[in-house]
Amino acid sequence: MMNSAHASHPSSSSWTTLVAVFLLAGGLLFTGCSSSSDGDASGERESIRLVYVNWVEGIAMAHVMHELLQDSLNVEVEQMSEVTGGGTAFTSVASGGSDVFVEAWLPTTHSASWEQHSGDLQKIGQWYDRTTVGLTVPTYTDLESVEDLAEHREALDGRIHGIESGATVNQQTRDVLAENNIEGFEVLASSGPATWSELQRAIQNEEPIVVTGWQPHWKWGRYDLRYLEGAQTGQSDVFGEPEDIFAVARTDFEEEFPERVVQFFDNVKVNNEQISSLMQPFRPDADTDDPYAAAQDWIQNHPDLVSSWIPENADASTATASAQ
Repeated sequence: MMNSAHASHPSSSSWTTLVAVFLLAGGLLFTGCSSSSDGDASGERESIRLVYVNWVEGIAMAHVMHELLQDSLNVEVEQMSEVTGGGTAFTSVASGGSDVFVEAWLPTTHSASWEQHSGDLQKIGQWYDRTTVGLTVPTYTDLESVEDLAEHREALDGRIHGIESGATVNQQTRDVLAENNIEGFEVLASSGPATWSELQRAIQNEEPIVVTGWQPHWKWGRYDLRYLEGAQTGQSDVFGEPEDIFAVARTDFEEEFPERVVQFFDNVKVNNEQISSLMQPFRPDADTDDPYAAAQDWIQNHPDLVSSWIPENADASTATASAQ
């Protein structure tokens, strides 16, 4: 789990998605079938199920939420589900297999899944503002603009390193190449770890390379990188304007869960420096084996920030539970 890297935006193959959805939805059979049958629809549920995609920032934030929900809000996190595509995560929440999708990128990256399930889902918290996406290169290269790609096609072996098949950013890359009449490039679909391994290898040898990139992501704190001009958020209709990252739940979330849980998700917010520090122990090459311990370490190192997330009414609930 600690070696999962930031993979796709948004989806994997349809077969993988179908299998994962059935597995996640099947969790309902073991958790009481439905919240209403357990009398949980009155805002009294004290257990929750989180789903997140195997992107480093989402993995990290999900584990921080896990620790705070259990330790500070006295809510049992009974399920932590890691999936390989945003579409799977949206479907899991909409179908009742999970309660909260931790990391929805909107309005662009996850637009298709959001529109598909918009009648069943709502945003319950916006925890990061103004993401960016684009074609990314090491700063030592001569590549500065998307228009430079044609001149350097041979040196790049006609390859741009994307992420998993079906990812939105892969198609955006093809579209921005077409928009600039650049031919002769293949967008390689690969896993996140494989792409970052290629990036690391190229940087070690100071070779030219182009990868799909976005912020927040751990690689910006590890390597000296830049976006290509004309192929990034805010500079091309293909990549659109900056997005925000939300936690997403079903429309009856406020009816199912106590006010302190609802308020917690609304309170969680991080800036670029804070999420960058959180992601470091969750990198693919990090030597930390325990993601929960890594989350606890980060929480202890950011007491003022974390305390601003915990609702005032959480203290009474935790104290009551401790006394029982």
